[in-house]
Amino acid sequence: MIAAIRSEWLKLRTTAVPWVLVGIALLINALLILVIFLSHDNGTSGPGGGGAFVSPGYTVPHTTQQLRNLVGSGFQGYILALLLGVLCITTEFRHKTVTTSFLVMPHRPRFVGGKLIFAAIAGAVLAVIMLVATVVGGGLTLAARGGSFSDMIHQLPAVAPGMILVFALFAILGVGIGSVLTNQVAALIVCLGWFIILEGILVQLVHSAEKWVPTGAATAAANLTRGRGSDFGLFNWWQGTLLMLAYGLVFAAVGSIILTRRDIT
Repeated sequence: MIAAIRSEWLKLRTTAVPWVLVGIALLINALLILVIFLSHDNGTSGPGGGGAFVSPGYTVPHTTQQLRNLVGSGFQGYILALLLGVLCITTEFRHKTVTTSFLVMPHRPRFVGGKLIFAAIAGAVLAVIMLVATVVGGGLTLAARGGSFSDMIHQLPAVAPGMILVFALFAILGVGIGSVLTNQVAALIVCLGWFIILEGILVQLVHSAEKWVPTGAATAAANLTRGRGSDFGLFNWWQGTLLMLAYGLVFAAVGSIILTRRDIT
């Protein structure tokens, strides 16, 4: 399994797509940080509400919830961790390297397992990169506008573990979906279609479904509700984590069965 993970690392760092995803993630993160500073109502759900104005059109996060929102501004990048997981396995089929991979590792469930472990690590690393970018970019902007950089750093332990966990779980889910569909374009369309369009429609039609869909489970897993999941109609953090993990592993199990019975030419 260690050899499989090393192989995955070699594939990842020698292809351009993962690095492009990292670049897109950092760009999105920068835009979300900008939105937070431009918002006139910066985290009113947190204690104290409102923001401290330093100039027209700008606010400085200063309450606990506002600073946590700033630190976790890159949380929506979980969709990129999902796509990273999808690309981890579908690229093998797109570029026809899967035949060689199966010759080296004939046990196909182990092949998928190696992808799962590596994707989880890669997703966690992506989260760390975004957190570091937020601390640097958001922290410098905060300090330049009269905010407290140290107060922001103090919120890092409350946000970082949940965000890293969610990115890893979404990467696992991506591998699971990719192992079932294998076609890269189809897998990407299904993932983007579900998380950008269909999931929101489902939640609007059936409100009780919110805690069961992956995004709701991820929000609970990240502990964004600070342990008050039931008050927001969501699971507690450990329940959300198990549900997200179950989604990924079920898809991966189905994909492993399909790949075992499939003739790869």
